[in-house]
Amino acid sequence: MSSTVSAFLDDISTRDGLKAARAHIGRLGDERAWPALVALAAELEARQASTPAEARERLHALSDHIEEVLAKGQDVDSALALLEVARQPRDARYQGRLCASRRERELASLLATHRPATSFVELFSHRRGPEDLLELFACGVHELVLRGADLSSVPGVLALQEELSRRGHPLAVLPLQRRRWESSFGRLMGTEELDPYDTLGERLSSASREDEEDEYTAPDIRLATQDEPVPPALAAVLVSEDGEGPHEAIEQRVLKLRPALPKAPSDTMTSLLIDLNLPLMKDAAFVVCERDKLSRVADFFFSRVVSRARGWLGAAYGRLALWRTLEALGGIEVSWSTDAPEKRWNACTWYQFNGSWQDERPRIQGVVCLRPGGTSLALVAVRDTTSLW
Repeated sequence: MSSTVSAFLDDISTRDGLKAARAHIGRLGDERAWPALVALAAELEARQASTPAEARERLHALSDHIEEVLAKGQDVDSALALLEVARQPRDARYQGRLCASRRERELASLLATHRPATSFVELFSHRRGPEDLLELFACGVHELVLRGADLSSVPGVLALQEELSRRGHPLAVLPLQRRRWESSFGRLMGTEELDPYDTLGERLSSASREDEEDEYTAPDIRLATQDEPVPPALAAVLVSEDGEGPHEAIEQRVLKLRPALPKAPSDTMTSLLIDLNLPLMKDAAFVVCERDKLSRVADFFFSRVVSRARGWLGAAYGRLALWRTLEALGGIEVSWSTDAPEKRWNACTWYQFNGSWQDERPRIQGVVCLRPGGTSLALVAVRDTTSLW
């Protein structure tokens, strides 16, 4: 195999040579030559050390293509071959504190994108002990859950969940089925199409919500606010995985309100935001705040997880960060294996807001959570610019 590999890899310094190598990999996939692709992946990694730094990206591109071809295979042997490739290190590409786990997250995403849940679950019996590809399977479960799979009663998945709990793995706290307010996450990930009936229901629900808001008039009072400690996870869904996110572009506040404001129409919350004079929105020409639903607040946060490149979390850890942010916004610490979080979040009053200027400064977008009883609120805002994500 090595001589065959060398024959076409020696010529990848040119665009035509790289194209021919990709075509060769594709043909091996068409021929279901899975062992050959596993061997080729090992050879590509072995060549990294002797390849000039400026040319290594070509080898990486071919390694990525092998993984994609294996993920797209329709039989269990191709999936098992991908697991074999996953066990081969790619240290030259995946460097740093999270190198191995990040690679497994990416491969989990590949498998979940191209294969049904039944195919993925079949692979559980082929693990080589509790340490084998633990991160890949832990992430793969939630990649599939976010795409709509209900894995809450699958024996192999439940056994994995118990193992993760024993180890204190962060993903062990997440439920194994998608909540109703998470139903659009598959669409945000580009794996599900928008249901027109859901869109109509969303519009009708929004209209009903606005009618209810119009019936309430806030008392003409002077609100006093007092800053409270900010929970560490309040902006978890907005910062990078290593905690080195663009903090200068994030606003976080928790406020005690006196007197209590059990409900607040949008204009009252808009006035409060203006009075707070948030540093991130200093001198904003326009401030708009509107009541919203938990599902659309969640969409706002999750869309940033799946679209940004810096500090890439992946869908599984993006979901975890979202739940942590919502927990901090709602002011609760509960077991996520129960319905308690949703009950609390549904008792909160949610708002989305933005601030903008007449010049070219990027818009500020944020979320306010007025907690049950109206005695406190939490908010988080972020500068909306793709240059930071």
